[in-house]
Amino acid sequence: MPRAVALLSGALVICGSAATVAQDEPDASPWERVRQRYEQLRTELSKSRRPYGVWLRDANELWVYDNRTELGIGMHDTSDAQLDLLPPLGIRLVRKTLYWNRMENTTQHGQYDAAYLAEWDSLAKRAEKRGIDLLVVVHGNAPGTGWANREASYERFARFMADMATRYPTIRLWELWNEMDSGFTDLFGAGVEPAVPMLERGRHYAEMLKVAYRAIKQANPDAWVLTGGMTDWQEFPRGIYEGGGRDAFDFMNVHTYGVPVVWSLVTRGAELRQVMAEFGDAERPLWNTEFGIDAGALVAAWGLPHERGEDDGPAFDRLQLEQWKECIEAGFETGLYAKLLPYQLLAGNEGQNDRLKTQAYAEEYLPAGHTIDDYGFGIVRSDGKTPRPTYEWLAAKRWNDPAAEAPHVTVDVEVSPAPEGDPVDYGFERRADGAMVIRDVRLDRLFPTRIRLE
Repeated sequence: MPRAVALLSGALVICGSAATVAQDEPDASPWERVRQRYEQLRTELSKSRRPYGVWLRDANELWVYDNRTELGIGMHDTSDAQLDLLPPLGIRLVRKTLYWNRMENTTQHGQYDAAYLAEWDSLAKRAEKRGIDLLVVVHGNAPGTGWANREASYERFARFMADMATRYPTIRLWELWNEMDSGFTDLFGAGVEPAVPMLERGRHYAEMLKVAYRAIKQANPDAWVLTGGMTDWQEFPRGIYEGGGRDAFDFMNVHTYGVPVVWSLVTRGAELRQVMAEFGDAERPLWNTEFGIDAGALVAAWGLPHERGEDDGPAFDRLQLEQWKECIEAGFETGLYAKLLPYQLLAGNEGQNDRLKTQAYAEEYLPAGHTIDDYGFGIVRSDGKTPRPTYEWLAAKRWNDPAAEAPHVTVDVEVSPAPEGDPVDYGFERRADGAMVIRDVRLDRLFPTRIRLE
């Protein structure tokens, strides 16, 4: 979910990213240094992009994945009427929240709410029928779980995840917790007094991963596990690695809010990759499961549109579209993220609501019949069906079509330096320069191809 952004003179300061450029241009403003850093990283990433990614998971397994970025989207409402809005966008990857505390709403493990269970039974079937791949983010402390009994809570969560992975074998993507580094749960130290350092929170999260990952894989070996989307892209992920969590998740995952959104999207993702590289993980698939902007964030950054001579409603639509355009264009250009899932199809306004969510403001500054929730994070209006300009642009561009038209590609994969083991069931050659070429590797556009090494 969105978080407050740090502002300096109305502009986002991306912590930890300005220093590199500042050494070269000490007279540049903080805003200018961050802009330069963003542009530098975007250029470097775009030049170094390859059509596939290669990651040595361990001495016995190599992953190769299609590096054509795919656009998905977050959805709270997954009714048929909302799912009908996806085909015009060419989107098949949907992020949906399963609340542990709603499903297991007593202190007793395994006592599941019948109505909520029926909702998920229905969604799993409807998604499969429509060809939708669900990315399910699971969070919300079940009754009786928390920081005070965190180790027992991790074990109980693992049992819960095993039950869910068993019950829903067609759901193969599981994201464990949401922004757990900074909120939504105390299980890893957020909100605890005395304050728990971010690095230590990451270590606690690793303890949970180690038990939950094993439970999910035993329940469904075909499942894939994402870390929860992090708002901290430095100390928390470093804590995951230092806590021994490297082998207890499949895909790294980050959230990148800020203004301009594209600066955060590129800079934070690139700097997270630097942390991953410290632990031999530079090429592991990286996802971004939340970015976006609402009217409140736009006002916090640039003020009310009518104060600079614009009509508020059209200005909010224009600025949202500009931010989304820049992010998606940068994501597909750089290949920084394997998957991009903006926040979201339908969602209201969250920031500055004390100023914006009033009848008086709507009547004076918004088109007739509109409220500020029509200019929130969603790309459809608050009625759930009227498209905003961003939706119309996505429908026209259909970013996923090239990959959808060729969902499988076969490539010769260069691995440098070559692993010690030989790939099983593939032709290959070891070159004099220390690289290996693996022949005719078939890639799926959603899941990595695993190559066994002996």
